[in-house]
Amino acid sequence: MNNHQANQGASRRKLLSVIMPAYNEEENLPRAFDEVRSIFSTHLANYDYEVLLIDNCSSDLTNKVCESICEQDRRWRYIRFSRNFSSEISIAAGLRYAKGDATIVLFSDLQDPPELIPQFVKQWESGSDIVCGLLKKRQDGVWWKTLGARLAYAILSNYTDINIPRNVTDYRLMSRQVVDAMNKLGEQNRYFRGLVHWVGFRTSTVEYERRPRIKGESKAPFWYLTDFTIRALTSFSVAPLRLFGALGGGILVATSLYSVATACLWSVGAAIPGLTTVYILLLANLGVLSLGIGTLGEYIGRIYIETKHRPLWVVAEMRNIDIEKDQVFG
Repeated sequence: MNNHQANQGASRRKLLSVIMPAYNEEENLPRAFDEVRSIFSTHLANYDYEVLLIDNCSSDLTNKVCESICEQDRRWRYIRFSRNFSSEISIAAGLRYAKGDATIVLFSDLQDPPELIPQFVKQWESGSDIVCGLLKKRQDGVWWKTLGARLAYAILSNYTDINIPRNVTDYRLMSRQVVDAMNKLGEQNRYFRGLVHWVGFRTSTVEYERRPRIKGESKAPFWYLTDFTIRALTSFSVAPLRLFGALGGGILVATSLYSVATACLWSVGAAIPGLTTVYILLLANLGVLSLGIGTLGEYIGRIYIETKHRPLWVVAEMRNIDIEKDQVFG
């Protein structure tokens, strides 16, 4: 490399990519457009940036709003899926198409404040490969969601094969090296927060308080959160299978002891009358077996999905972005 090339490399402005998943967020996107542009023009003016709007086939006017934004500023790029492939797949697609030296995941509902981006960038420039948003206090608006999130994090922290800090969110920055590593992970059943910590690298956190949702509705109802937790647990742990193995062993020991006790009582003429106890034991064993088979089925079902090797997503339309023909499918 000659001196001219070295000087060119030294003077190149770093590019930051912002991945912004969206599903029925027509009311929030104009505000997201204004806030993100303001942050970059005011606090990060020495960086180039791009914003990838990943639309999960919204049923409202999200696509029209995104197209209007892309016409106003070509740094904003728009990708619309052919159907709703889930927010996890939106993030995976954003990572694939992001070109930045660092990439930030920021949801378009703006409950995670964009003004933290300069802090993320500062920690990245100081040597962190991953900078995670960490909630100071878990408060999700309704008690069952807050309680469920705390319980889910407790389970994941104690029973997965990796260390997933409690109360971290999807709002985070990743270096180019981390993004490249993430793009090599091709599993269908994705848990973004787990995968980021699985790849390793130097990690730091930024504490913040989540904003209340101003417009639109939450896209995380009860059953979505339940499935999300099950998917996360089965993706990174075999603890549920071991739990039912231990439970089965415990029931076998208890049944053996009960059989010995019953035999002793029968031998002295004091056998327990009736079949009620037998019915209770049979139903208890049936319930445990059903739960065990259901847990095993979760793992087998996910193996079945992985063996199909289907694309993670299908792109229906795009704006301000060049995608190769083979990249239309994830």
